[in-house]
Amino acid sequence: MENKPLISIALCTYNAGPYLEKQLFSILEQSYENIEIVVVDDCSTDGTYERLEKLKENHPKIRTYKNDVNLGFNKNFEKAIGLCQGEYIAISDQDDIWLPHKLEVLANNIGDNWLIFSNSELIDIDEIPLNIQILKPDFSLSNRSFKGILMYNSVTGHTTLFSRPFIEQFLPIPKKGYYDWWMGFVAIYHHKATCINQCLTLHRMHNASVIGKAYGEDKKATKSTLNTELETQLQEFVFYKNLKEEDKKLIKKIKCSYQKRFSLFFIGLMVFHYPEYFPDLKPRNWFSRLFFALRFK
Repeated sequence: MENKPLISIALCTYNAGPYLEKQLFSILEQSYENIEIVVVDDCSTDGTYERLEKLKENHPKIRTYKNDVNLGFNKNFEKAIGLCQGEYIAISDQDDIWLPHKLEVLANNIGDNWLIFSNSELIDIDEIPLNIQILKPDFSLSNRSFKGILMYNSVTGHTTLFSRPFIEQFLPIPKKGYYDWWMGFVAIYHHKATCINQCLTLHRMHNASVIGKAYGEDKKATKSTLNTELETQLQEFVFYKNLKEEDKKLIKKIKCSYQKRFSLFFIGLMVFHYPEYFPDLKPRNWFSRLFFALRFK
């Protein structure tokens, strides 16, 4: 049998709750067998680390680490990635379920790209499908520049696989914002990202998840959260180390204009360049774009 490259799975835990074992076994049972699972626990207080230690007794592919201080999910994933030994690295949440062929599909389709990501289906805490996918069925990266990921993120961490050379491009991960948005921006900026639009993960939605905490039922609070997240990400993108000067100036100008209560530059950008910055949203005529821009914040 042909030797396949080692794939490391970076899995960060924090008070993982009752779903961790299901996630780990869905990884251990992958059709792609040459794997290691690097788990870094971020100071859990619910016995998560002790459960991990018990699990690895019978599963030598699992390696466990425990932080002395809480790092937060961005820096904890950075640490986990640094501990991975594989030629390729996949990101895992602590409470999802991977379909058995996930790693095989991603590895077979990454090509010479730095990063590949896929789609996932949302399930509730009881694993009942919510009939929602993270990406639209017609999602594609074709003819898309980095501008298409500035305003919102389409690269979800738990769907990704990336090559080892990519690490030096996106590290260090900013402490603020979202690590996957940052990774997606860097890979797309250099035209080294690809997507296979298949649902390869069942992504569990519950109040304790990162997304669940951020987006509750209060629409006003959710909108405020989205505004803060966008301001934070634009700020971090400005400081990407390999950004061209003209692109840095553009992102900085977008960030500054977005922070203003009313900005003709920002409104003009959204009206005249709507398809570039919102490639996944529905087509709009000029009047609709203007209305969209005025109520965007």
